[in-house]
Amino acid sequence: MFNNISNKKVYEQVIEQIQNNIMEGIFKKGDKLPSERELSEKMGVSRTSIREALRVLETMGVVESRQGEGNFICSNIEKSLLQPLSMMFKLNNGSFSDIYELRSILEIECARLSAIRATDMDCRELLSVVEEMEEETFGENRYEILVELDKKFHNTLSDMSKNYLIESLFSTISNLFEKFIEDARYKIILFDSEQANKSLLIQHKKICESIIKKNQDMAVEAMREHMEYVMENAVK
Repeated sequence: MFNNISNKKVYEQVIEQIQNNIMEGIFKKGDKLPSERELSEKMGVSRTSIREALRVLETMGVVESRQGEGNFICSNIEKSLLQPLSMMFKLNNGSFSDIYELRSILEIECARLSAIRATDMDCRELLSVVEEMEEETFGENRYEILVELDKKFHNTLSDMSKNYLIESLFSTISNLFEKFIEDARYKIILFDSEQANKSLLIQHKKICESIIKKNQDMAVEAMREHMEYVMENAVK
């Protein structure tokens, strides 16, 4: 499980070994790590190096320390990716089109997988969101409600894909994607809100109908048309 360490940057090698154990399935979410003393003895390093490594892993969101209980692998480790990814995006001057391109790849595959894997209950839930969209589209001053329903529609699709990595990625970068949806809808409706909201409703209905019909080709095409519409009208 662990190897002796006798090189520079000892704490980094401790981190690497713990991460490798996670990747190999030796440590799972919620598992308790050996004590600092045990880790020190097994790796042949000082307890100071162990503590330093654990502090870094805790900052990364991989390990959580519980007073009087010890150190554990985080149960919700996916969330630990959110802050670094968001910071990386900002520090590298990420653009609206960067998010669009990533989202387009994921959304189109989500639509395809949802058409294959969605249960009857999934379809009812997605249809319910679309019906709410339709009701709100023809109301007045419904922008904020429609934004939330738009987010709900796409988050529901990620769950319906039944792909844990896709769901985790959506969860991890949800604040970037949700801000994208909010900004995109705002830009699209800026000059002709009534027609734009109707167009977006028709697109979401088409995606939903194709998934209910279990037609993956139609679902892919419907989502592609939706993303191209967003690109043409919002990503400028």
